[in-house]
Amino acid sequence: MLLAYVLIGLAFCAKAADSHVPLSVCDLIVRRTELSGRMVTVRGALAVGGHGVWLAASRDCAYKLITRGVVWPNIVYLTYPDNQSRNPSDHAGFKVDWRAVRRADDEAVKGGYDPKVNNEVATYTGLFVTYQDLDNRVTPNIPGAVRFGFGPLPSAPAELLIKSVKDVVIVWDSQTDRDP
Repeated sequence: MLLAYVLIGLAFCAKAADSHVPLSVCDLIVRRTELSGRMVTVRGALAVGGHGVWLAASRDCAYKLITRGVVWPNIVYLTYPDNQSRNPSDHAGFKVDWRAVRRADDEAVKGGYDPKVNNEVATYTGLFVTYQDLDNRVTPNIPGAVRFGFGPLPSAPAELLIKSVKDVVIVWDSQTDRDP
């Protein structure tokens, strides 16, 4: 009988975790120091460029992360954990749910995803990482100076080490609410 109660409790907890409302990219950037090093769920519009993949905050995000007069973009760089990396911020204590990642990719393809004409919105779960010392990762008073954050073009103030992806929706450009 005790086992039945434990199983019911576990099922309830799993359902409660699934029903957790994801954060927006804007909320994640606003709360970046509080959430750094924690597992988070975030929903946002995927942006793809020559320098990787990231989630961009919606246009209604009024928050500006400014360090020493330099404005950071409201984006979260997306990547997978690499426990072999020399950089400890690339490490994660979980395995990527590749089945969920493939399923999300399949949903995007079936939805007609083409980054030139539409956008992908998805829910990502993973380890949120940021630098506590972003003030030291900018060069103020030099126009166009590089921010030393995350990504190949290191301009993101944070990154998400992806564990899983779900709830993919394809949105056509006229309907999107994503910053360029």
